Amino acid sequence: DLHLSIRRQRQMCIRDRSCKIIHVHFLTTHKNFYFGSVAAIFKKFSEEEIGYSKEYISHALVEDGNHLLSKKVLIIRSRLIR
Repeated sequence: DLHLSIRRQRQMCIRDRSCKIIHVHFLTTHKNFYFGSVAAIFKKFSEEEIGYSKEYISHALVEDGNHLLSKKVLIIRSRLIR
């Protein structure tokens, strides 16, 4: 269940005082967007807008510090520390 998964991640963030963040920077417009999951990226943008599939990003960004760079976007997985 997606809602249960989101609730668990939120509880972990509260307990750990840090949360996974996926930073999406559009190279042509210099706009930045921040998401809590790869799935959330595709609720706002299409694969065509991002230049990658959801599956590809999920496999590439398995650890903090991992990044992807295309002609359209720079995507970085990091941590938000509270």
